[in-house]
Parts: sequence; structure tokens; C-alpha cells
Amino acid sequence: MLRQLAVSIATLIALSHSQLARAEAWFEVEVYIFERKSQSTEQWPATPIATNTNRVIDLISPVVGQAITPMGAESAPCTLVFDAEANSHCAENLNTDGTSGIEPVANVSDRVEYRYPSVVPAQIGSNDTSYASLKGEPILLATSQGQFSSIINSLSRERGNRSLLHMTWQQPMRTKNGSVPIRLFAGKDFSGTYHFDGRKIVQQALNESISNTNGSTVSAPTISPVWELDGTLNIYLNHYLYIETALNLRKEGRKMLPAPTDDANVSTSASLTAPKVMTPYLMAIPLEQNRRVKSEEIHYLDHPEMGMVIQIRKMAQPSAQQGQDASSLQTVGQY
Repeated sequence: MLRQLAVSIATLIALSHSQLARAEAWFEVEVYIFERKSQSTEQWPATPIATNTNRVIDLISPVVGQAITPMGAESAPCTLVFDAEANSHCAENLNTDGTSGIEPVANVSDRVEYRYPSVVPAQIGSNDTSYASLKGEPILLATSQGQFSSIINSLSRERGNRSLLHMTWQQPMRTKNGSVPIRLFAGKDFSGTYHFDGRKIVQQALNESISNTNGSTVSAPTISPVWELDGTLNIYLNHYLYIETALNLRKEGRKMLPAPTDDANVSTSASLTAPKVMTPYLMAIPLEQNRRVKSEEIHYLDHPEMGMVIQIRKMAQPSAQQGQDASSLQTVGQY
């Protein structure tokens, strides 16, 4: 009897410690990304950063996109990798057996397909003041709940700077293995003009429908957006806070490439040996960093073509926060 009682007490203590640790690991994140005019002559990678968007939390699409139809549970994952023929980054991570090779993550995405505007606004926020709930899922906050107004005003006044994305959200922090990246995208959609790999589109696909060989009509394949800013931001705990960025900033430019052609029958080898000409090209400029940071401090990630300002603020646990001021702080470990 005493042994069972001791085991029960130990279990309760362990559970209480686990719940307390989880409650303490809640933070408010504010991010501002801007483009900066630069005379940099740096040579950027030939292909964009490959970013898996199957295992992400997307807070932006429900705000700026129009939901079309729920995607089936067996739908192919979406990965930001080069697909030259379809101009899409979907279904690129499939194994030979048709599976994705990526374990699904609970509560990560609603698997909803969206129709997007041609340009995503820089300010992303919920319509109403919001706070995290006991569900443990990240939640997008209203623009008024951010604290970067003066910083944004100051940076916007500098010549050549242009706002790309500003948003604030609340999320629980977990270890690297348990963390799920936040999907970030903004700016113009170039999919009507350029392929995902940056090549100029020569032969436009039919927008409405295409005819099958038997005369029937089938829907044309969906073209995935090619956003001006796109990628992921992952924040996790490992005694300290860490941030990982995997972002692409796309800019129109020119590049020496084989002369474009509308002839679909031209072989790959023939296209490689074709004379090169200066051709319009969509550059993909990477912002890929892994940095240890401290909460409350405002951190700036520098880059020749863009900048990111980020602050990770301590916040009260959701259960205690409801009905209270969001600025309530709680001592949280050593981060």
C-alpha cells in the first residue's frame, strides 16, 4: 500500500513538473522582414533553398488566401524544390512506392488548398485581438499587438528599404526534434511569368482546361505560387533559444542561359549545347542562418539584399493569461 502511494505521489510530481515546464515554454514572436537596395556583386546559388512545406505551421494562408477544397489525407506533400516541367513544388518528395517519406505531424496543417492574390500584403494579422489557448497551437495576433511600430517606421524611412512581411504570433517552444517551423511568404507571386527555378516561362499553360486524347476535358494542373519571399522560420529550445531561417528572396534579373524555345520536343542535351543568350531570370537570394538568441532582446539578421528583425518575448502561460494583460511576464529558465 505504501509502495503504491509512493509511486502515485512520484507520478503526480513528475506530471506537475512536466506541465509547469510546458507552461513556462510559451513565447510571443514578432518578425519584420524588409528588402534593401544593394550594389552587391555576390553570386547567389543556382537553385532556391529546398524547404519542406509539408511539415510546417501556416498562419498566413488562412488570412490572405481563399480556401477552395480540403485536400485528402493521402494528398502528396508540398516541397519547395525545383520542378522544371510543371512549374510546381508539389509532389516532389515522393518515394518510388508513392509515399512521401515524411512522417505526418498532428495539428500542423489543415490540408486546405487556397487561392491566393497576386500580391500578399506586408502586414499580416488577425482581425481581432487574440491570445493563445490551452490547445497548445501557435496563434496569429492582431497587428496592433505588435511592438515594432517605431522600428518599422525608422527602417522604412531609410532610402531603398521596402517592407516585405510583419507579423506577430504566440507559440509554445519545444526541443529541435519536437519543433515545427513557421511558414513565411509574402510579396508578389511570379508563377505567371517564371518557373520555380527562375527560368522565364515561354509557353504558357492553359489556365482553364486542356483536352484529352479522347476528346474529354480535364482540369489543367494547379500551378503553385512562386512568392517573392518564401521559406520557413524555426525556433526551438536547447537550454537556450535558437532560430533557423531558410528563406528565399526572389528578384528579377538577367542570366546567361541557352536560348529559350517553344518546342517541347527539343532534347535536354540539345538545349544544353544551344548558344547561350542573356535571358530574363528570377534570382533566388537565400537567407539561411542558425543563431542562438536571448528572449526579450531585439535581434537583427543582416544580409546584403534584405534584413530580418526578430524578438522572442516571454509570456504568461495561456491558462493564466486569459483575461489578463498580454504583457504579463514569467521567469522562464535561462533563455
